[in-house]
Amino acid sequence: MLSDYNQYWQKIRLGDEEALEALYKQSFPHLISYARTITGQLHLAEEIVQDVLLKIWQNRSVIIIQGSFKSYLVKAVHNQALNALRGQKTNKEQINQPSKDELWQFIDENYDHEEPFINHLFADETLNIIKNIVEELPEKRGRIFRMSRFEGLSNREISKILHISENTVKTHIYIALKKISEVLDKKS
Repeated sequence: MLSDYNQYWQKIRLGDEEALEALYKQSFPHLISYARTITGQLHLAEEIVQDVLLKIWQNRSVIIIQGSFKSYLVKAVHNQALNALRGQKTNKEQINQPSKDELWQFIDENYDHEEPFINHLFADETLNIIKNIVEELPEKRGRIFRMSRFEGLSNREISKILHISENTVKTHIYIALKKISEVLDKKS
């Protein structure tokens, strides 16, 4: 079993389902506990953590993590829990927000202190920037990039679906990645 979350991320990014399962077993109880402090509901907390892990798996080829993967997980669960609460039609008394002390205690216990805390806060923002850039690409290039990076299709699969050569697929992906890189460089 891996003990370093960043090692899990490296294996998951390469499509290692066993690493995802091991991460799930190791982190699920802690992440549920944290989500429950925000939502006050065990069932909703379980759903949130499952959704976060599923989204990470589905988007593993496009997720950019600056900082530690463990911090990214915690922030993703935090954001998903808040989004779930916003989506519920409940009154303010039903929302159980953790106190600042509880949040800091959780961060202190689960956060890699060698990584700047601010780094993982920008991961979601970066993904949104990338998605916006892809939306601005020419239609065909954007479609090819989404098929490759968001849907996880191989170049060969894309070429068969679109009836184009694999080299054309590679070229479109290369140009899209170059454009994304240029925009991200300007923003940093």
